[in-house]
Amino acid sequence: MNRFKELRQAKGKTQQQIAALLSISQAAYSKYECNKAEPDFESLKILSELYGVSSDYLVGISDSTESENTANNLTPISGNEMFTFKVIGTITAGYGGGTDYNPTGEEIAIPRHLLKSHNPNDYFVLEVRGNSMFPLYLDGDKVLIRKCNSVDSGKIAAIGYDGEDATLKKVEYVKGENWMRLIPRNPEYPTKTIRNGDLELCRVYGEVVYLFRDNVGF
Repeated sequence: MNRFKELRQAKGKTQQQIAALLSISQAAYSKYECNKAEPDFESLKILSELYGVSSDYLVGISDSTESENTANNLTPISGNEMFTFKVIGTITAGYGGGTDYNPTGEEIAIPRHLLKSHNPNDYFVLEVRGNSMFPLYLDGDKVLIRKCNSVDSGKIAAIGYDGEDATLKKVEYVKGENWMRLIPRNPEYPTKTIRNGDLELCRVYGEVVYLFRDNVGF
């Protein structure tokens, strides 16, 4: 049985109740239970906390229900204020792709000062795929992302669009106007402008706050 459905039923909730909790439509939520779509990171966090299981368990890539704290080893490494994060998946830097929740098996050690005053659980690490953000981000780079629902214009974010696609892009908009631009750094790729009703299909997963590249230190 689909774990979203199994856990929802065990909790005694309806699809409509869970959809309301996630601020999405029942039709959008039902796709999770039919394996036609996966929740974004913020929704996974909400569902994980509701059901008391890990997000990896929810999406079926782990049989362990251990909490995110345990799964990501989000405790200081003794004596040096470092946290280790699993690279929980990949995100395309181009268009027409998305996020892949399959962990790469790699772990990144991150010093406390990069997290500033935020809780370590507010962050996740993804591997970049593609070169539309070249030379700022290269294929294979890892990025530390702080979970948030919105970013200031001009920031680089992991953002979902067209309902199921996701990308890493500079975000540009003007408050009060019904448009948003997703801007690549590589001039070989076009800027994507999202307007009006299509904005309802967009969701910010988080802001990119740090880059990790082989042979590049803190």
